[in-house]
Amino acid sequence: MRNAKIDQIQYFSLFPNLVFGKAIGFTSGVLSRQVGADVWTSMLIGFVIGTLIMLFMTFIGSRFPDKTILQYSSHLLGKWPAKWIGVILFLFFSVAFTTSANVITLHIKEYLLPETPMIVLTVSYVLLSMYGVILGIEVILRLALFALIMTILLDFLMVIGSIAKFDIMNLLPLFDRGIVKNITSSIYLFPDLSFAVLAVGMLFPLLNQKKKAYSLTFKSMIAATLLTVTWPLFEIGVMGADITKQYVVTCMQMARSAQLTLYLPRYELIMMILFVWGVIIQSMVMFYCAMYSFKQTTGIKKDWYIILPLSLILMIGTYLLGYDHNRFVDFLTTPWPQITTSLSTGLPVILFLAALIRGKLKRTDAE
Repeated sequence: MRNAKIDQIQYFSLFPNLVFGKAIGFTSGVLSRQVGADVWTSMLIGFVIGTLIMLFMTFIGSRFPDKTILQYSSHLLGKWPAKWIGVILFLFFSVAFTTSANVITLHIKEYLLPETPMIVLTVSYVLLSMYGVILGIEVILRLALFALIMTILLDFLMVIGSIAKFDIMNLLPLFDRGIVKNITSSIYLFPDLSFAVLAVGMLFPLLNQKKKAYSLTFKSMIAATLLTVTWPLFEIGVMGADITKQYVVTCMQMARSAQLTLYLPRYELIMMILFVWGVIIQSMVMFYCAMYSFKQTTGIKKDWYIILPLSLILMIGTYLLGYDHNRFVDFLTTPWPQITTSLSTGLPVILFLAALIRGKLKRTDAE
């Protein structure tokens, strides 16, 4: 990673891919069971908060433009606190990978290949993600632009295929459960937002021109917000809150409701082809960040010494978490959102206060 660099387009393409896949696949279902028809407003509030945290994280990273979050944690807090942060981030990125991987395995298992053993899907997907990590982070992020184009096309097809069934009355009344409930329930989006917040801490040094980092981060999060919130907005507008909250994978049911023409009344397979690219980017980046967190924490030089045993751990974790979809959804409700909210908001605040106390917040050449 030391010599890897990414350009502004790749950096911009990264964050919508990190947020989109699981948010429309599972998070909107979890949120609809909490706030009913207000799922899209609660998600919108979550994105506003998440964008502010992303800008805050970019601000801290810009003060240490050539260091990862682990390297400037060591600089600000000392060697051993940084080691503990490294362990925590390794565990976070590893679990984040298993949740991302199960977005794909459960889509395939429950809608396309129900007779295929879950272990086969799990092993195949982890091996695919491992192959991406072996190719390197530059290759993964070059693919991010293509994945973003596929996501935009997916949203476009979903909107034109379901706009005729959209009933605005399904969205009313707004804030039916109250604004406070909308704000507190937005933490269910943080498992997705935390992918982006903590990944930027690891990947910010790769950006080749950092002077536009704030603008790029903001525009990228706006794109992520528009692409993602469109789905729960249309799910509620087309299916209504009572139907939406009955499904685990709400986006697949939404795809079934769309009708592109009389000659193409269902397009789940097309949706999967367009959808899968963004989730693969999400999974590969989480895998890579887990590997690199462990590498920087332990000082192991050879990537292979980490990648092979980590792949085995991720296979076991992905299978145990995903073979029962009810248990997976329970995990996405408690305790995963609470853990990710605490980590993605608490760690930037701790690092900011440490930098402030030690006088390390001066402007750099990166700004």
